[in-house]
Amino acid sequence: MSEQQTPKVDQSLVSKIVDVFYANMLDDYRINRYFYSRPLEVQAEPLKQLLYALLGDQAVEPKRLSDLADAYFAAAFGRGNAKPSLVNNRDFAFLEMFVTGDLVGSDDKPHLTLLCPGHSHFLRLQPIDDNYDVVLEILQNCLKHLGVPEDTSAAILSFAASGREGILGRGCAIYDDGDNSVEFRTHG
Repeated sequence: MSEQQTPKVDQSLVSKIVDVFYANMLDDYRINRYFYSRPLEVQAEPLKQLLYALLGDQAVEPKRLSDLADAYFAAAFGRGNAKPSLVNNRDFAFLEMFVTGDLVGSDDKPHLTLLCPGHSHFLRLQPIDDNYDVVLEILQNCLKHLGVPEDTSAAILSFAASGREGILGRGCAIYDDGDNSVEFRTHG
């Protein structure tokens, strides 16, 4: 996570912001396709838990933050076998290694860094900066709608903006135990 100052926001405000913010994200045609079709509450609760830890007064161990982030990414973006997605070129990317003999991967493929293992569920959807801009726009509108004070809104928006590189796979892992689970190679 970023070295910047984290905003001081109590849990009840975090909960209210997440509920409105998340509902707006799921309603926005520009980004709702990224989320799995679980109920809003199932997706939002792990995000609340992660934000409580990030914005709380107590320092949280990196392993715990990684576990909380993992739970969120799995709840929001993980696909189950019960409802298969449309087949696309990434579904059969594993065949490439048999054709090219590239069992380990090469430097020709873009490398992304996972915040946590569950982050791979999101990165497989190939998000771009424009998607992050939409999320920030929705957050800004949500804060305005809820009447969050300007200084608190600015701190929250700054904090959210600081996560761009990590969320899009260009940052560092939250916790790296050296098992190579933080490296993600795209197929395409």
